[in-house]
Amino acid sequence: MSPDREAAIDRMLLLDDLELELTGGCGRCGLEAGWMCVACGRCNCDQHDRCTRPARPTRA
Repeated sequence: MSPDREAAIDRMLLLDDLELELTGGCGRCGLEAGWMCVACGRCNCDQHDRCTRPARPTRA
């Protein structure tokens, strides 16, 4: 792969990560804001062993 192509791909990935960060997601692990942990709001970069998951809604 040419150095110019590699640089273009790196810029594209950087912009994608920046967009995630600006919209409340995580650029490091690639999660959008709506995919964060339901219990604590953190991304996959964090451990969630102690999260208390909300109870499942019951159907009426």
